[in-house]
Amino acid sequence: MEKILEVLDVELFVLENHPPKLRISASGNIPGEGWTNPRLEPFVFIQPPPDGIYDFDFVADPPHQEPATDAITPIGVVHLWDPLPPDAKGVRIHVKHDSKKALLGNSEHSERNSSPGNSEHPKRNCSLGNFEHSGRNPSRFTFIDHESVKRVVFFPQALGPLDAKGKPQEASLEYTGPEGHFVFRGAQITQQQTVMGALISVNFRSGAADEPSLDFALVLPPVELGEELRQDFKTMSILIQGCGFVVNHPGARLTYKTANLEGIAEYIPVL
Repeated sequence: MEKILEVLDVELFVLENHPPKLRISASGNIPGEGWTNPRLEPFVFIQPPPDGIYDFDFVADPPHQEPATDAITPIGVVHLWDPLPPDAKGVRIHVKHDSKKALLGNSEHSERNSSPGNSEHPKRNCSLGNFEHSGRNPSRFTFIDHESVKRVVFFPQALGPLDAKGKPQEASLEYTGPEGHFVFRGAQITQQQTVMGALISVNFRSGAADEPSLDFALVLPPVELGEELRQDFKTMSILIQGCGFVVNHPGARLTYKTANLEGIAEYIPVL
């Protein structure tokens, strides 16, 4: 196992039972593809840390062979900390060259033991900087196929401050798959509303007389986060190949190859 390259987000979610548990969700980046078994490895403490911050390594198993591409790809993990120590005030997630800390708010500690019982009821979301979330739209979508060959990361708008005119910055889409690694921004991405949801499409290859065109589209259903910062869902993608510029070519001019995708919708606060 190795520590991953960098950690981007850490989200904490207390499950109120007796004793309470803590769900830790973390996302980050790895170099290349083929990494497996992402997990959080807790530090072993002889005595509880005096500041109440418990440490974890964010690790994964690297590929057995050199990856075909050195492109940066996303990775995520969900860890259930059971039981949550009563003195815990937060966690610190360590990666290869740095770390990121997430804190539990004071209200979280005061509420989490209020209703002992056997059922697990989520009470309040916490993220970096004691961020509380309610009813926000997803700011990042991640898609992966069942064979972990194809991965797509879509940002409806860039994370960061508004531009000089007070408008959100441009959308971006990163694709990694058998066809190659592509990054698209702004006007390079077409978004159309359909009865299935939003159809997000990009062009891999425009096509010429001796080369067929190649486009990629994915179906993005409406996703409500509610009180969560993350929701999982299922959808599909379509690889669209044209026949090129051929005069009087009989039959369909386009062929379609579909793939089922596992989707993750997340709200990522801009700090």
